[in-house]
Amino acid sequence: MKIWELRYDGINHYSVLVPDEKGINILSILGVDGKPKQWAVRPKIKPFIEKRKKRAKPRADLSYLIAGSITLNEKAYQALKEFLLPFGQLLELDCQGEIEYFYNVTKLIDCVDDEHSAKEFDVVSREVFLPNSIPEDIPLIFKDPHTVGTRIYMNQAGKEKFEQIASAAGLFGARFVEAGQGLI
Repeated sequence: MKIWELRYDGINHYSVLVPDEKGINILSILGVDGKPKQWAVRPKIKPFIEKRKKRAKPRADLSYLIAGSITLNEKAYQALKEFLLPFGQLLELDCQGEIEYFYNVTKLIDCVDDEHSAKEFDVVSREVFLPNSIPEDIPLIFKDPHTVGTRIYMNQAGKEKFEQIASAAGLFGARFVEAGQGLI
């Protein structure tokens, strides 16, 4: 059983996203706890600009906003929405007048062996998965309650389907790391 973690790829090459309003705690608004969300007003975000630079780095189709999530531009949304929606929500964000989509994974599967997983400061840093806890024959995107705030997982079939769709659409900004390999 192979489990993969979906991560943002390109922090050195592409712009990450940040709140567009001062004093806003984006974690309290978005919160990646595996529970469905809704908001009356789209949260405002923008590309991060380094203080030494005059403009932001180029944007990827899939962007980082907070740990345990990924944000999709319109191109990524159109390509991936049918695959992603059975496992979570795509919630609208306002990125300087353009709509982006925050992917909130709501499919929870208790599959991390808390007793045998490595921990740092009481937080799982290297997962050990419970045997036979994840179906292998159907594509699956999910979170585990032990790592819900920091990780999005896919089984092998899910990873292959995601990569197939992303490749066909020419999307960039995501990568996969085999889960259980520790933090990289």
